[in-house]
Amino acid sequence: MNARTQFLLAFAVMFAVLAIVAAGCTGTAPSSGQGSTGTAANVSSGNTGIHTIFVEPNDGRALILKTINGAQKTITLTIYQLDDPEIVAALAAAQGRGVSVRIIYNNASFAAENVTNPNNYAIANLTPLGVQMMPGSPAFVLTHQKTLTADGSVSIIMTLNLDPAFFGTTRDFGIITNDPAEVQEIGKVFEADWNYQNVTPTQPSLVWSPVNAREKILGLINGSTKTLDVYNDAITDPQVIAALSDAARRGVAVRVLAAYNVGSNGTNVNAPALATLTASGAQAKSIASPYIHAKVAVADYGTPRQVAYVGSAYFAAESLDQSRNLGILVTEQPILDRIELEFNQDWQVPAVPEP
Repeated sequence: MNARTQFLLAFAVMFAVLAIVAAGCTGTAPSSGQGSTGTAANVSSGNTGIHTIFVEPNDGRALILKTINGAQKTITLTIYQLDDPEIVAALAAAQGRGVSVRIIYNNASFAAENVTNPNNYAIANLTPLGVQMMPGSPAFVLTHQKTLTADGSVSIIMTLNLDPAFFGTTRDFGIITNDPAEVQEIGKVFEADWNYQNVTPTQPSLVWSPVNAREKILGLINGSTKTLDVYNDAITDPQVIAALSDAARRGVAVRVLAAYNVGSNGTNVNAPALATLTASGAQAKSIASPYIHAKVAVADYGTPRQVAYVGSAYFAAESLDQSRNLGILVTEQPILDRIELEFNQDWQVPAVPEP
């Protein structure tokens, strides 16, 4: 047994033990049909060192465009909103040089709200060139996933939409993976969603809504023992709020940065969660700029158990249980260092006062 194999086995055993401990600590009951939520985050330890992070608005479009421009055979994209002219032009150029480009885009929620679909720009500019575009399955309240895969060998899992604003004013993250098992499963789910078929993904490091996102995100929160730093643009799910509160009460240093997300009633949709979390001993606030669009949670940073969730599922029932989302659990030190660097800088921004 070589040293790498020994490390991977030890890592797997560590998470199994943490799962048992966390299962005995959680006080939140699983919602109907969701299964146990007290297990710790289950991370594939075979992916160490083959993930790359980028941060918005700092890093711009460069890595996304590089992936599109480097594609030789296929590009698949599942996206909530695609209307960035540079990205659309790169996809058009890829199709023009013989790459097969297929795109699943959100439609159901825009139709339900009777609003203009922002993907119409991409549809108008790409379909005449032969790009295949498919509205997301009506089985999902939202097709909210934001993932691009090139040549079946590299995938970009994003918290951001491909819209100019997300490269200029929002805090967002992307993880690029070259892990064959992760990329293969992303491709498998794309094909099922393209054909409006059911699929049951199983890759431990990938976090899929509506299949296992609730379980894995709650597992990360409930398994934390030292620290928990969270970015989210909408925190309304009672189980998630309870789990974050429980973590603070058991001595975890919880910090939550939420968007100042004004709802239809003119108030911050995150205000109730922030009040509950603060009362439990967590530090929680909304800031106005950058707009917190990221959906990220970092547990136990700087310890052997450190893990981060980065994905498109926000912490609301419709996102966890009724929509198509994808996130990833990562453990690499440079990635967690970058997230924490940005979080600590954003944490210095004054909170928006609540009424």
